[in-house]
Amino acid sequence: MPHCTVTLAEELLDGTTEERLVAGLTDAVVAVYGDWARPLVVIEFHGVPAARFAVGGRLGTAPAPAVQLSSRAGLFTQVPDAAERLAAGLTDAVVAVLGEELRKDVGVTLVGTSDDRSAVGGVLFAHA
Repeated sequence: MPHCTVTLAEELLDGTTEERLVAGLTDAVVAVYGDWARPLVVIEFHGVPAARFAVGGRLGTAPAPAVQLSSRAGLFTQVPDAAERLAAGLTDAVVAVLGEELRKDVGVTLVGTSDDRSAVGGVLFAHA
């Protein structure tokens, strides 16, 4: 299942931002894989106070929004251009909610786990 971990400045999470990000990020994954993926998309928010984040050795710099999408490695090869489409779509979803001025700083990391190291319900995909 596609699992998105979104890390961003705590101050950006206001009770409405989360719902809009969930909708946009889920739609970005569905745009690549189709509606079958919608009920499998998991999104987790990590709000980081600026005082607990550093960039370039400087504490107190608000984190740029970052999305890490983790899934079985096969998910990224199932569609020939999945990685490019996911990177663009997830970035677009963040920018649509938080503002175009953040586009250049939005980080997207796609992490694929091999079937022998990924399981659901206690069963490795390699044995499914």
